[in-house]
Amino acid sequence: MTDDQTQSSEPNDDESFHQDDDSLHQWVVGESFQHASVQPDFTTASQLRDRLRRRPPDQDNPLRIRPGLGVDDTEWSDLTSELLKAYGAAVLPEGRPPTAVPRHSVLKHSRDNVLIGDAHVEGDAFQAQLAVVNDTEMLRDHTADQQHVPGMLLIEASIQLVTWAVSEIWLPPAGHPPYYAVMHASAFEFSRFVFPLPTLLTGTFTRTGPAEDDKIPLSAEVRVRQAGQECSRVRIDLHAFRPALVFAIEDGQARRTLLRATPAA
Repeated sequence: MTDDQTQSSEPNDDESFHQDDDSLHQWVVGESFQHASVQPDFTTASQLRDRLRRRPPDQDNPLRIRPGLGVDDTEWSDLTSELLKAYGAAVLPEGRPPTAVPRHSVLKHSRDNVLIGDAHVEGDAFQAQLAVVNDTEMLRDHTADQQHVPGMLLIEASIQLVTWAVSEIWLPPAGHPPYYAVMHASAFEFSRFVFPLPTLLTGTFTRTGPAEDDKIPLSAEVRVRQAGQECSRVRIDLHAFRPALVFAIEDGQARRTLLRATPAA
């Protein structure tokens, strides 16, 4: 946490977003973000269902709902279909959650741990939306229980975006696997909290040396923005490796480390 986050001189954002309990707009967030629902514009799906059962919406003044973080495509589709059946045009869904990139493109075994979606590249620039499902391990195992998105999740999302972009921008020769991003230095800056709302990550690559046959030296910068303001910045120094080379380096280091660690007879 930085001084800017806790002692900002800007007007309190709550003043511009606060509405009373009769708000006709709600951000639906995952259960992992239930602490954010102290703000009247946030609700979880279960809280929304309970509220509408107690006080059905009015078709003359419909309730508009949009997906925040922690809600995936399946949950959003199930919720909106249910509410349409129960309340018709009195509830108006708007938008959709980002579509996550394939898990293998960010080196994940579990799709729940993919944190970026709707990703694309333009030249050496790249961007994606933060795509957080309710069961991602970085939310399940986070103990702060506050309204904001954990900083470690933003760092991981930035690394995933760089990993994805390397394989999209630098294409290997025909018949070879995609380049493999190997990070060797990083720096992180946080200036504002990120809340469970749509969040954009934008990035650029800079070459830091001549390309070789099996690796390309690079520096990446990723900026995290929400509601028109920059919230954090991540800088990463890396190589885009041909996988065969980096795996050979890893195997050689593993063997030498084992030899050094083995007790003398």
